[in-house]
Amino acid sequence: MIKRGKFVLAVAAAILVSGSVCACSAQESSELLEGRKVISQMQSKLPLQEGFASTSQTTAQPGFDSPESAVKGYLTGLRENNLKYMTETFSENMEIDDIMRQYAILCGLGLDDVPVHLNNTAEVKAFVDNLESCIKAVDLKSVKLVGFVDPGDLDDAYTNQKHQENLIRIAKRYGGDKMVSCVAAIEVNGRKFFLIFDVIRKDGRWFNHQLGGILANMSGMERKEVGTLSLETADEQILKQLVPDFSKNLLEAEAGHGALGSADTIEETGGFDSSQMAVRRYLEYLAANQQDKMIGTFAVESYVNHFDFRTRLESSGAYIFMQQEFNFPAVTDFTRDLNIESRKNDIRWNLLEQYTALGVLSEIDTADLVQTEDFDVTFALSELPKRLNTSTIKILGYISPEKMSESYGSTDYQDIKLRSMKAYGADDIESIAAAFELNGVRYIICIDTVKYEDRWYIRELGGELSLLLGIDSRYAGIIRADYLGNPDTDSLISPLS
Repeated sequence: MIKRGKFVLAVAAAILVSGSVCACSAQESSELLEGRKVISQMQSKLPLQEGFASTSQTTAQPGFDSPESAVKGYLTGLRENNLKYMTETFSENMEIDDIMRQYAILCGLGLDDVPVHLNNTAEVKAFVDNLESCIKAVDLKSVKLVGFVDPGDLDDAYTNQKHQENLIRIAKRYGGDKMVSCVAAIEVNGRKFFLIFDVIRKDGRWFNHQLGGILANMSGMERKEVGTLSLETADEQILKQLVPDFSKNLLEAEAGHGALGSADTIEETGGFDSSQMAVRRYLEYLAANQQDKMIGTFAVESYVNHFDFRTRLESSGAYIFMQQEFNFPAVTDFTRDLNIESRKNDIRWNLLEQYTALGVLSEIDTADLVQTEDFDVTFALSELPKRLNTSTIKILGYISPEKMSESYGSTDYQDIKLRSMKAYGADDIESIAAAFELNGVRYIICIDTVKYEDRWYIRELGGELSLLLGIDSRYAGIIRADYLGNPDTDSLISPLS
């Protein structure tokens, strides 16, 4: 699966193109017109940051005494292979994509956002072997913080009054009263880097705000470099004059730090006896607006642990950095944790697509949630269920996927299923088409489920059956039942076990 798009977009009406149930088309155009307009306006208002959502929307840490100590905390987490602690040094809206990009640079993986074409199994093996060996060769315990560089030494404009006033305005925009850029000089496995951070002060305490950010942009760095500047090339030798001594380590005082907390968190709740039960529980939690429990019905850790990186690349025939479902093979604890966070972000994005699709299909005005200068994903996920009145959801049952699409039981689809099972490392996979009512209107949602060690989980809202039916992927597998154009839909619905 290619990683989800970065924006929630309205799409043309979902047209069911295959199977026993036919779609109705003319009815949709007028009812979705306003929805397309709203989401189109939202697209232009989304923030410039890449990625989806915060992995730590409200930090569990009390903040830090200074910008430098906030950066030092982040680097301590990096050295200890503790991704959770790293994310908790941020105040909010920490982009896991940024950490992944920075990690790739620190490991010298040489990845870029262009396709690496992999034409056969041998090429996949060589590519993955090289990726794994480069990752394993980097010992994060070797991370050294040798000092900090005055931002003004990198760009004279940083110190002028106009820029300082602009930093205050930006800080206020994010709920703080001051923002500074902080430049750390570090060494990893003998390689030297400058890392640029935006750091924000809130209620007298300092938190990391963004990797790279304002100073990196002023210095001409590309967004994808996330403020990570290598000092290894000849053109950058002059920068070494700013920190001539890399022998010291300001993190030494943090050796054996006992306050980092556990890096292990379990998101999934143990799975279910059947695929239908997994879907039923998900819809029950949707109705109750229990989003943590909704996420818990998905395969998260099990999905990452069983995912076959090589098989996926063999299937896709290409690797595109930051566009993969997982960007790294889970060959270290740190890359496994990165993949778990990536998986969680994809799930949150899936939920947002679901709520947005229901809003569009229900003709419920959500313009005030999306037409803002800074699109707030957390706020949207909090408010959309209230606006949609999801407490009115009534679970009706499910429709056999074979009744939804004749192609589902075809030989070609079974071949696709077997390849997918191998890529997911799954014992079985199954699509469920569940029927439910929301505010008295009937909907069908397609959900892919996956089985690991006799337990069933949700893999994705939408998925394979949704694709067979021609439902746009950004609608999270949801369609109004009356769009099916079948007056006997009730006769197709069976109770969920």
